[in-house]
Amino acid sequence: MDTRPLVSIVMPSYNQAGYIEAALDSILEQDWGRLEIIVQDGGSTDGTQQLLKKIRKRDSRLRWASQPDNGPADAINTALGEVRGTVVGWLNSDDCYTQGAIARAVNAFKQHPEWMLCYGEGQHIDAAGQLLERYPTLPNAAVNETNLLNMWVIPDKTSFQRGCFICQPTVFFKAVMPSLLGPLDASLGASFDFDYWLRAFNAFEGRIGFVPHIQAYSRLHDDTITHQQRSRVMLEGMSVLARHQGSASGHWVLSYLQEQREAGMSDESLVKEFGTLVPCIKSLMSQEQWLALKKLIDGN
Repeated sequence: MDTRPLVSIVMPSYNQAGYIEAALDSILEQDWGRLEIIVQDGGSTDGTQQLLKKIRKRDSRLRWASQPDNGPADAINTALGEVRGTVVGWLNSDDCYTQGAIARAVNAFKQHPEWMLCYGEGQHIDAAGQLLERYPTLPNAAVNETNLLNMWVIPDKTSFQRGCFICQPTVFFKAVMPSLLGPLDASLGASFDFDYWLRAFNAFEGRIGFVPHIQAYSRLHDDTITHQQRSRVMLEGMSVLARHQGSASGHWVLSYLQEQREAGMSDESLVKEFGTLVPCIKSLMSQEQWLALKKLIDGN
């Protein structure tokens, strides 16, 4: 009898037939066989449901349901209600685990029973699965490879002011955590994961861990929320920070404007874009943060 912990992987899905099979294979081919996958599909019409039926036939570790939902956060909340394992992973239908990711996470929890959540390094891939840049994770395992004591110091929660340093598909958490934190905020369309990390850091101080390996590949393609709605991601991220930490730094705005410049937006258009953002962002920043941002913008 296999006495290892049962790991539950939840997966929201909607019209990702081009990617979901690779995502599921990256779970089913793990060297940790005691797992279940719970796919909550939002009513896909692109062949996703047929793929799920096919994969379910060959592997009963997959369970899935399909019905209209209010977005990925709503789907994840529904899937979390079906979890039977003691450790939970959350993999989107266009992302993939690296080999050994589940075993590394489970072993990390075994070595650190006080941990409620752990995360690792992430690597961006493109639509074809080609490697791009590393996700800007903190602490950076690549930089700390010479740290023979493996003393990976988790950044203070105020480090989120300079961006989200947790790559979502690398996260695993104890199955009890959603009962303690409550559901994901389904009113957020782009930053519900970021909101969850902030809530976890507030609730479980000193109980967040880091796995110094590339745990997952996060896929960037034209249909992702991050690519399609960059201003929304920025504004929601700042709003979430203001909710949990009182205010948000101008770093988020500067990063967004820099992305737009790199995408070809002219300086004149950037000035106009900043002007449209002012009514929204100013209310999310402290007076000191706003003045510092304004000084930087005016200086450029």
